[in-house]
Amino acid sequence: MSDLVEFLRARLFEDEDTARRAADNRTRPNGGPDSSGDERWQWVETHSGERLRLGRYPNDRLEGPVSLRSVDEYPLRSRYGYGPHHVLDTSNVDVNVALHMARHSPARVVAEVAVKRRLLELHSRMNGTGVCQACGERVREGGCMTLRLLATPYSDHPAYRTTWRA
Repeated sequence: MSDLVEFLRARLFEDEDTARRAADNRTRPNGGPDSSGDERWQWVETHSGERLRLGRYPNDRLEGPVSLRSVDEYPLRSRYGYGPHHVLDTSNVDVNVALHMARHSPARVVAEVAVKRRLLELHSRMNGTGVCQACGERVREGGCMTLRLLATPYSDHPAYRTTWRA
């Protein structure tokens, strides 16, 4: 097994683990190891809790404060005074940051990791001549172009090798 495959497996584990912890940080005291990672977030009107149907830029149609909340209710409250759906209020963070957080919810990250793992498994199989069985490309520097592309977002990681560049 190549160093690139091992590198990618480790990064995908980190991504999934981080997403699952973000999804589960309020379901029981101090989180826990059995995080589902199924949490989805949405924008709601802070006072009524009504879900907002927002366009690309949430501030375009806002008349009052909004909050980023989880779709599912939690059995415990995150902080005193906040309800069981609370993630954050826009007064605590730039609205564009909050929009990014809602779009890239833990559930989406976990789903993307599953797809990337599937690609990793398909493209880490080589025949005896050093050719990727999935794409037919001759493997160089630890993996085919697909694997090297999957590694690109992690190019700032200390273990990333410049020879893996796509």
